[in-house]
Amino acid sequence: MTVQQTRLQQYVEVIQQANQIAASTELDALLDKMLGLIISVTQAEAGTLYLYDAATHELEFKVVHGSAESGRLVGSRISADRGVAGQALRSAGPLFIEDVASDPRWDRATGELAGLRLRTMYCVPLILRGQPVGVVQVFNLPMDTCDDADELALIELLCSRLVTEVEKTRLLEESQRRAKRQQALVEIISNLTTTLDSDTLLNRIMTHACELLGVEATSIWLRDAQSGDLVLHLATGEMREHMHASRVPSGHGIIGHVVDTGETVVVNDVTKDDRFYRNIDAQSGFQTRAILCVPMRAPKIILSGERGEVEEQVIGGAQALNPFSKRAFSQDDISLFESLASQAATVIRLARLYEETDKLFTRIIDAITGAIDLKDPYTRGHSQRVSDFSVAIAQELGLPSQDVYRVRISSKLHDVGKIRVPDRILKKRKGLTEAEFRQMRQHPTYGLEFLRENGLLDLELLENSWQALSQHHERLDGRGYPAGIKGDEITIFGRIVAVADVFDAITSHRPYRPARTAEQAITILRSAAGTEFDPGCVEALVRARECGHIKTQDERAG
Repeated sequence: MTVQQTRLQQYVEVIQQANQIAASTELDALLDKMLGLIISVTQAEAGTLYLYDAATHELEFKVVHGSAESGRLVGSRISADRGVAGQALRSAGPLFIEDVASDPRWDRATGELAGLRLRTMYCVPLILRGQPVGVVQVFNLPMDTCDDADELALIELLCSRLVTEVEKTRLLEESQRRAKRQQALVEIISNLTTTLDSDTLLNRIMTHACELLGVEATSIWLRDAQSGDLVLHLATGEMREHMHASRVPSGHGIIGHVVDTGETVVVNDVTKDDRFYRNIDAQSGFQTRAILCVPMRAPKIILSGERGEVEEQVIGGAQALNPFSKRAFSQDDISLFESLASQAATVIRLARLYEETDKLFTRIIDAITGAIDLKDPYTRGHSQRVSDFSVAIAQELGLPSQDVYRVRISSKLHDVGKIRVPDRILKKRKGLTEAEFRQMRQHPTYGLEFLRENGLLDLELLENSWQALSQHHERLDGRGYPAGIKGDEITIFGRIVAVADVFDAITSHRPYRPARTAEQAITILRSAAGTEFDPGCVEALVRARECGHIKTQDERAG
């Protein structure tokens, strides 16, 4: 076989190996195998490979062969202007150095291949369409390698192939990253419609941000309405375990600047920015290197009916900290985090509106029940105590949280129908006449009518719970009132409130008798279990009391 045939066969074998390597879709594996092939072709002892980051004008150390000690440098970065690598990039052409140790361009400060006695070096810039992609360096290769035009052509061919595959793999990874980010945004938006638990939603959003941005931690800071300080609301990632009740004074820190100005700020080296508030790191032990900080701008919300609208407002800021591999934040990172922070701000705004509405609803109910109890000083606090007892029974029965909430509201309103019972009957201290007693027995029906007339029976949030009003004086044996229903016709809400109502009545002071003890009340309830009261509800009350969740009026006063 001639020398030319041998050389051609070598070319074919190398190209076949390059094709096999090119099948890899994982960037680090591709770079590692391609560097290994270039070292093999050049008969070098060692090699390194850097990729160029245009955002920071830096070279990131990606792969090393021939020096296990230098593996610690993987992921580190140097300026793209430094050393032989920087010179090769600027010249956009390969450099051959006969004596690395004595060459002034060799950057010894990085400690690259420090454990290896370096002699020769061949440095090839990786260029694609006139733009730098990276640098390949091979060390201690034979002197005659760079004198052989065929050898150099093969090296150039491999490096060109490497550049193409790096670009392909990067595009594939970028496509996958974008798809993953889009999927996360869809999931977050979907979650907005399925839960009102703001902390759960915010944790999901910021956890997604941590994963999708590839950062060590994320956090949300909300403005304190009174002091203007920024208070930590939530932290994810490595920061979660370090942060407790942290606060940044108004106008301080990068986060303070972002909230005050409404501008997004990226600082890839916080040591070079005077705005960085170092006290948080000092308190937490977390070390911040780089920050992407965006304002949390709660959108304008159009309220229904005649309530107008809630104006757009910056309510705080979100931070993403320390990208892995010490890379810089990209424009895609900024756009994604701004989008996620916007979703988080929307969640917080809606949660606050819901909390305000729920508080208003609860206070109106308290006002109504307070008005009922005020009609008779001997029943003052009765509605609240029945609600507390009913909730304790419902929880002991293992009812789902939404039903416990319904029990809480409907039991508090169980006597609302007494609004329509004349005071002369409610406050009468002697026995009622038959006519007066018939009217008093209508208060469950009056209560349901009161809610229907005020449009409350249609509330989906309290669906099926209003039977607590109409059924809390019904009995299992059918001898109750107002409808005389029995057994399974009485809902769980009616059964629970019936037990709670009688327990409080027995253990409260009345003008015609003193309060009885809880033990006496339980004895009475148990004796009527199965005929008047649901046995399961009675025993649930007993268990709740044993756990300290139910206390009589006298016990509360004491």
